[in-house]
Amino acid sequence: MNSPVLTASEFHAIEHQLAERRYAYLNRRPKQPLIRLWDKNMQLIARIMIPESWDCEERAHDDGDAYIELVGKDNDWLREIIVFKTRPAEDLHLTIDPDPDKPHDYKNRWGGKVTRIVDVEERGKPNITTLEVIHNRRHLSKFNLAATPLLPPAVQPIKMFLWGGPAASTCAIAMMVNTIRVYSLNAFWPVPRNILAPETWLENLSILNHPVQIMPINPLLDQSRWCTIGARWKDAATVLTPVMKDCGVICHAYTWLPGDPPPYSSVFGDELGEILKPTRACVILSFENDSGVTGPTGTAVDGLLNLFAATADDLITEALFPVDGDGDGETDPLIRKILGVAPKRPPYVYRDVGYGGANRREMTIHKSQAIIINTGGRSPRWVNMAITWGIRYGLSQIASAISTIPGAPSQLTGSEGLDNLYQGQLDDTLLSFINFIDPIRSADVGPYAFQEHFETGSGSAFTINSVFTLREGWWKTRPYVSFKFDVGDGAPFVLGEDIRLGSQVVAERRGVLYRDQIMGVRRQGNRRQSSRPLLSFGDDSREEDPMAQGFAAIANVANFAAMLAGSGDMF
Repeated sequence: MNSPVLTASEFHAIEHQLAERRYAYLNRRPKQPLIRLWDKNMQLIARIMIPESWDCEERAHDDGDAYIELVGKDNDWLREIIVFKTRPAEDLHLTIDPDPDKPHDYKNRWGGKVTRIVDVEERGKPNITTLEVIHNRRHLSKFNLAATPLLPPAVQPIKMFLWGGPAASTCAIAMMVNTIRVYSLNAFWPVPRNILAPETWLENLSILNHPVQIMPINPLLDQSRWCTIGARWKDAATVLTPVMKDCGVICHAYTWLPGDPPPYSSVFGDELGEILKPTRACVILSFENDSGVTGPTGTAVDGLLNLFAATADDLITEALFPVDGDGDGETDPLIRKILGVAPKRPPYVYRDVGYGGANRREMTIHKSQAIIINTGGRSPRWVNMAITWGIRYGLSQIASAISTIPGAPSQLTGSEGLDNLYQGQLDDTLLSFINFIDPIRSADVGPYAFQEHFETGSGSAFTINSVFTLREGWWKTRPYVSFKFDVGDGAPFVLGEDIRLGSQVVAERRGVLYRDQIMGVRRQGNRRQSSRPLLSFGDDSREEDPMAQGFAAIANVANFAAMLAGSGDMF
């Protein structure tokens, strides 16, 4: 059944209504946020009512931070608690709810841990206390992925932690296993963690009571791109962040407080979610697929198709059909379109207009850095072996010829063993360096171009690896254009309702649409007013070489299989 078509008058009425709503939102003075300070057990200490200044930032693939400045006698009581009544060894926590009318909106809440307190007393001036806070995403880097996570550190029969599958599920499972290791298993090894507090010995047997919890995810319905990970006691941020960047997965660190909606209802349903809600205030690390890529099946199979198609595009399409039909500087995904896993254009578009567009656009034009790419340093092994064989064979033939000279003794002293005079003196002198000259780039840049760039790779020339190294050097020195955009809240999309950190958005520049994820959200204010949040996306550099990404994907899968078979790294 077809949807009814709006008449012109109905369309204009809706358009007028939306414009009025946007006008009212933009002209409404932002309210002061709800800033609360919590003790080491996440028990409320106080609400910070009149900070001299404050700002907080949340980043997609890094740890955000916040700064709270308390000045004057109005805040002396709070300064007394923070600086003097709280021992230096005790943690302090901070939460910022942007909308004080929604104190239970944990998904839009900023939460973090106080890492540094600077208290300044100066004669004739008010006291100044500054709180430096790190976002709770920092917990991701404070868990190590153990080789054998379910056994004590002293007993590690499995040499490496290996896992694979849809990226979001892989990250969540790896973290869940290791949070259980830290909170439930390590609590009793080698002695109870709080040996002088027996009432705490059993409190973390339930994962619902862990201070840091992992958002459950159904791996069968996880459409994120498949990946493999391997770790041996490395921190989770180092291992998982490159995977998340490549697959479009964002780790959201939610600060959940008692009284907030059940966080796991989206996975288990409302009734079971109410039963399985956390039993204490906690940080919830939620790995979410924000890549904007779906697929034909709606299951994890789409992620596997995405891995295959993206790798094929990086290797085949990039080399044979590098068509950029939309002019955004990136090769169009041919194979992903055929298989139905190509990124779809998001509905949130910031147009290149005076109203409703980006607050700030930064275009960076990177000029060519070289037209000749050199690499190498060593000859291929077979070349050195051939030289060694040829010289030693020639010396041995000379020794044989000497013994056949008429009147010469049958064994002339020193003639035998002449071949040992050669000890590799001519190694790495033939086919030890290779270069590539880009004729198109050379013609474009003109006669005064920067000439050479040496790319350090495997060290050998005229090998398959040397070809990849030349390509990598060519990619690094290529000319390209990059963009960064800063957009305001409500211009025209509302943060927390339409978009959020990690959302796929599009910005227009001279008729060309550039697609990216929101990588940062920043808020700030003072004791008199609060400004609207600022959203940032784009980068001043371009992504990794697509062909390098393709070969890296193949190598990761091959190495994963090799390590499962016990043969170590292959590449």
